[in-house]
Amino acid sequence: MTFDLQAHRGGAGLWPENTLEAFGRALALGVSTLELDVHLTAEDDVVVAHDPALADARRIRELTRADLPPTMPLLRQVAALLEDRDAAPVRVNLEIKYDALDAARLTSREAFVAKVVDALRIDGLVGRTSIQCFDWGVLDRVGDAEPALARNLLVSPKYLKPGDDGPSPWFDGLTVDADFVRTAAAQGFTAISPIHGSPFLSGVDDPAYEPFATEALIADAHAAGLTVIPYVVDDAPTMRHLVRAGADGLITNHPELLREVLAAEGLELPESFPG
Repeated sequence: MTFDLQAHRGGAGLWPENTLEAFGRALALGVSTLELDVHLTAEDDVVVAHDPALADARRIRELTRADLPPTMPLLRQVAALLEDRDAAPVRVNLEIKYDALDAARLTSREAFVAKVVDALRIDGLVGRTSIQCFDWGVLDRVGDAEPALARNLLVSPKYLKPGDDGPSPWFDGLTVDADFVRTAAAQGFTAISPIHGSPFLSGVDDPAYEPFATEALIADAHAAGLTVIPYVVDDAPTMRHLVRAGADGLITNHPELLREVLAAEGLELPESFPG
């Protein structure tokens, strides 16, 4: 299986994140997957953006497409870019930005999933898309709405901790085993995307660094039938370590650096699709 080089928000360390410019340049560089985030507008357009609000604090969910910056693309524009570049091998890893701690000000899990799945069907992206989320309930609803979609669980210790009055709100009432990999596999998820370690902006060369995506975690996930794609890995030593530890892919802001690491490790590089 080819190593999955995922350009985080299109390659946020190189170009304006979550923009058509970033996605186009990532395709020209050569990545296997475009990673992106989506929100819904007031009119249920699926737009590509990380934060739920603009810089002036206006929330995307309460705005129309006309209210948003012209650099914020619709999901359908990313689909059109892939088609224009004839980039059939390139996949999309789409994070549904549902916030279990702020759900009342966004939308329900069901509504969010339904609109995203509809958009993916309309744009012909279902067969090449994985849905990722920290929220277990969102991923469950994705499986109910469209079983053909791959489902990747984003996970870090922060999202496994109990809430103020019970288990983590990100579990959506699901009983999650202390070995969360076992529960993820039982839910039929496709992959886990663990945070690589802490400090998040650091890496294996930092004496204070504590890995979360350990060799043992990767081995356990593989034994359970799950692929492992740690996030967000931006330094070469940590990239190299995780490649050698058996990770199936990496999400990175610096796809150009990961290409160098993969080449040095003798691994096949993703094809490029220039404009």
